[in-house]
Amino acid sequence: MPELPDVQVFREYLDATCLHQTIETVHFRDVDDLLEGVSSSTLRRHLTGGSFRRTRRHGKHLFVAVDEDGWLRMHFGMTGFIRFVQGSPEKVPDHTRLFLDFQGGGRMVYVNMRKLGSLGWLGDVEAWVEEEGLGPDALDVDAQELAGLLEGRRGTLKGTLMNQEIIAGLGNVYTDEILFRTGMHPERVAGKLGGEEVDDLHEAMRYVLQTSIDGRVEEFPPDFLIRHREEGAECPRCGGRIKKKTVSGRSTYFCPNHQSGGD
Repeated sequence: MPELPDVQVFREYLDATCLHQTIETVHFRDVDDLLEGVSSSTLRRHLTGGSFRRTRRHGKHLFVAVDEDGWLRMHFGMTGFIRFVQGSPEKVPDHTRLFLDFQGGGRMVYVNMRKLGSLGWLGDVEAWVEEEGLGPDALDVDAQELAGLLEGRRGTLKGTLMNQEIIAGLGNVYTDEILFRTGMHPERVAGKLGGEEVDDLHEAMRYVLQTSIDGRVEEFPPDFLIRHREEGAECPRCGGRIKKKTVSGRSTYFCPNHQSGGD
């Protein structure tokens, strides 16, 4: 599933390819299940003739300002992504749900095979984030704020970090990566971390997210868990064996040899 680093890469890609081009035509394909709070006809009306001015991201959501009219919101679910195609291609990728043709050629496509993402139209990003009850973006949280967010939490550390109402942007893969780096067991009680542990967790969260963004996600460092994310694989940090276990309802990969303290 696209998580914060993936969506940030999508944002930077869109900034580099699609800004300040006039949208000539808007096309939808089997999109009704993805639309939230807006009809396809209304979304087409907002987009046609406009141009993308700037972008924002909060957690796993990407927002694109269309002139001064409002914001296109994109969430990518399990399998979504965007692409810019130069020229005037006759075909679009399989499972394309939305594609925009720009004046002078070029097309942006939003692809979502399993239709687990969503598309919307907003007047105010901050108001929408508040209405949805999303927590602060994981890249904006400092160590002191993280301590406050974890304080008193009785759930597992894994489940707490993945809760979008507490911290927005972390999913299954990157939460495992962060905990792997800290040496913290995913089943530890979130509210029982000490001050130094919270600092370590914050540092790992920043490092993992920013490294993944800077490396364009595909080029993970060799000591990242994601490159060894298989039960029984050798741990690149300590030589132990990676274990798979369901934690907070999600398949979780960790090294029991150096990730200790499960409750």
